[in-house]
Amino acid sequence: MAAGLLLAGNLASLWFLLLPVLVVGVAWVALAGYTDRLVSQGRYNLALRLVPILAPTGAGRSYHRGNVLLQAGRYDEAERSLRKIADHPAGLRVDTALALEDLGNVLMETGRFEEAQRCFREAAAIFPGRSPSQTGMAELLLRQGIFPQNALRHAETALHLFQAGGVERIGDPPRLGAILATKAWALAACGHGKEALETIDTALKTPARTTKGPLAQVHYKAGMSLLALSDNRAAEGHLARGAKLDPEGRWGRLCACALERQSACGAIGD
Repeated sequence: MAAGLLLAGNLASLWFLLLPVLVVGVAWVALAGYTDRLVSQGRYNLALRLVPILAPTGAGRSYHRGNVLLQAGRYDEAERSLRKIADHPAGLRVDTALALEDLGNVLMETGRFEEAQRCFREAAAIFPGRSPSQTGMAELLLRQGIFPQNALRHAETALHLFQAGGVERIGDPPRLGAILATKAWALAACGHGKEALETIDTALKTPARTTKGPLAQVHYKAGMSLLALSDNRAAEGHLARGAKLDPEGRWGRLCACALERQSACGAIGD
């Protein structure tokens, strides 16, 4: 009886000690999820205000801030934040890989394609089971209009990694739309029009459809796919929807810029 009471007392003390840790952990997960939802809905400024609470110091803060700034299309600020990790790796190697993935996207958006490729390759070497570096390498080739078959291979690898890894599927379901839209663009660049159109349709039915930023990305890549297939009118429809969805963010701005280029080409043609 005495031993049982002692054991029960020890368990109660242990639970009392663990309870605050569990509460903090649950609160952090909830805040991280809320911040991600804010970003996906284009509420970048509010998400930035939550970063110091989500990650008060260190590499985590630099990464989260850089990630939000990237999605907001604020590339200079994003680069400064992400380089604090990517250029000075320390601690968890996964932090370095995540920073390199985002830095690769920043460099792609600012036209530094060779540097971007190095970032994606380094990220893939550190964390080969994640899809974003493969998606980035595919898009990097598509942006330059080179090696479409290689772009398709990277996109298919990204899709396989996403589907095989439960962490990405559970943690970031809208990512599937971006991967499929990238694959559609590569298929169009390779001349596989029917498959490209089918893949666009599938991408639009993924969880990205409930977001703003990720859905704008799908529309941007759908637009680029259709431009590759010379269906300018349908392409402009997608680009217009993407620009309206995420006017202050990375993908909405890319859609708007692509529309402007199309308008300029049309004026020249007239």
